[in-house]
Amino acid sequence: MPQHRKVAFAALAVLGGTLVLTGCGSQAATSPANTATPSPSANAVNHTNGTGDNNSTNSTNQTNNTTNDSQSNPENNSSTGTNGNGGSSNDTGSVQVSSHFPSLVKQAMATLGTNGFTGANAPTFLPQPTASGNSSYDAHETVPTTNGPQFLAGYHVGFASGGQTYAAFEVDHFASSQSASQSVLTFANALKGGKTVSGGSGIVLPNNQSASVSTSDGSTVIHWTNGNWACQVVNENTSVPPTPIADKLVSQLAANSLPTTDGTGRIIVDNANPAGTDLTVTLIWSANGNVYQVQTTSAANSPIQSALQMASSLQPYPG
Repeated sequence: MPQHRKVAFAALAVLGGTLVLTGCGSQAATSPANTATPSPSANAVNHTNGTGDNNSTNSTNQTNNTTNDSQSNPENNSSTGTNGNGGSSNDTGSVQVSSHFPSLVKQAMATLGTNGFTGANAPTFLPQPTASGNSSYDAHETVPTTNGPQFLAGYHVGFASGGQTYAAFEVDHFASSQSASQSVLTFANALKGGKTVSGGSGIVLPNNQSASVSTSDGSTVIHWTNGNWACQVVNENTSVPPTPIADKLVSQLAANSLPTTDGTGRIIVDNANPAGTDLTVTLIWSANGNVYQVQTTSAANSPIQSALQMASSLQPYPG
């Protein structure tokens, strides 16, 4: 081959090699592997660190937090109480908390850490407070008292707005379903207006509901049974029967479902003033070895209806 053609081919080879090297350098500069986007494993570490800090909550170190209504209210209204799954699994096998739980509930449950025992429950419905502004929560572990029911583990979560508690729920886990069922009465009797009454004169409430009127410790009580539930409405420190409030409870019971209870559940509506504007509504029942308590006050919109809806919305909560 003539000498000048060999030189030409050599020049072309050098030029081609330069182009190839230039192209590889450009691709490496835009590779996703070199971007600053955090990897999923980094996010998992951050999440774990945050959860670890929350695990220090106990009965002597109550946790309080605050969230803006604009964050939690939309989720409250979207709850249906029909999703029993409470969570779903992703590709890594970890449990995702269902979006049906209101934001404020998820924040409170997260602070319980290991105190939120396996089999824990939480409501997918929260009532709306009557006060405007921020809502706060208080979540802490419960501990048995010397003379009270001897449960194994438990937790209490309360919600407040404007300095007033408007809703709360508590779950206490027992060694057996029988122990839990037998403890419902003890829990109820410890509540204001919760002392069991019997006898009295008969009356008829709406929907042809038979009931009785009794007196107890200077208060007047209307009481009746609704399936496996014992209902009582108390007017404190007066001889006037709380008939309008009892009528409202009967109507709301007809319009709302109740949780399934292993034994007899209790519904207690305590009225602290004659105007009926200082109500505390409590539902107590047992199931699956747990005793559940749900409570609303007049600081919540429609406290009777809200208590029934909150109780029936309790779902398993992934830990």
